[in-house]
Amino acid sequence: MRMESCFFGLGCEGKPAMAKKSKNTGMNARKGRLEGYPKPRAIGGKLIREVIGHLRAHGIELPIASHILIAASAGADSMALAHLLVHYGRRVGARSNIALLHVNHGWRGKHSDADAEFVKQAAKKWRVPFHQFRLKPPRQGEGQSWEDEARAGRKRIFIREAKKHRALVLTAHHADDLAETVLWRVLTGSHETHGGGIAVKHGVEVRPFLRIRKETLKEYLKEEGESWREDATNQDLRFLRARIRAEVMPAIERVFPNAVERLVSLGLQAQAPEKKRAAPSSSDETIQALETLLGSAGLRVRRAHWEELDSWSEDAPFKRELHLSGGWRLVHEPADHRWILEKRPVRNA
Repeated sequence: MRMESCFFGLGCEGKPAMAKKSKNTGMNARKGRLEGYPKPRAIGGKLIREVIGHLRAHGIELPIASHILIAASAGADSMALAHLLVHYGRRVGARSNIALLHVNHGWRGKHSDADAEFVKQAAKKWRVPFHQFRLKPPRQGEGQSWEDEARAGRKRIFIREAKKHRALVLTAHHADDLAETVLWRVLTGSHETHGGGIAVKHGVEVRPFLRIRKETLKEYLKEEGESWREDATNQDLRFLRARIRAEVMPAIERVFPNAVERLVSLGLQAQAPEKKRAAPSSSDETIQALETLLGSAGLRVRRAHWEELDSWSEDAPFKRELHLSGGWRLVHEPADHRWILEKRPVRNA
């Protein structure tokens, strides 16, 4: 019998331990419920800005008007997504529209049940609805891998529940997942047709974390005093994905420290809208960075603005400014090739 990992705030029996309460919860003790949205700490603030910029850069209109189902497995990545959006995600979607969705694959017996209970208790603590679904444990010899069978089962549930609740399903695929997938596509010869790896939006699914490393998500949960569960199958080297994660990626990063960031950039560029990838004089990398920068401030950049940016030469010897709505301006400093987004102060009469 494989032992489950004991992790931050989690007992060895798989029972969730009491997490340290955040001082930043905004809890009203008399009414017993969260009121409004508290201010995130350093990591949380950076995360929510990155999520907003990433989604807007890929054409996701915010705030999301529909219901939101967050696919929560009990792992660090999905618990970080759920906590972040429930507590600090008002610019992504209304808290009243959020529910947690858990799929119990039944792979690990009582440990799978403990995962489901963990997510259920988190939903209860955060006062959001919880939906649980159980799949039949996989059977060997049926012509497809356990991973493929589990993925197909989840997809069926996501599509059905999204239709039922008129919702989008947000999953916590992150930068490490995207980098592994892009590398997999390159090495198996499918990059030309599936070069984007994991899509930012595919069908009913949206992936807000594709620019964020898994380690950052763990640091966020620690910052918030929240716990998570580790799935031992993620380290099971019988699965190809686990071998790529445990053996191939660490070896690549030892030689190329920025490999994950480069692979993520490659994947997301392949998904970018055509009009934004075809910048005549600005590099794709610069355009993508500007999209994220402007999106994080909630700025909608008109076509005329992009056309003006395209006409700028980054080698021009003089400073340039692009004036945007709400008193914002984008400044290009030629001396050190910096782009600065700043808001002009309001002058008192």
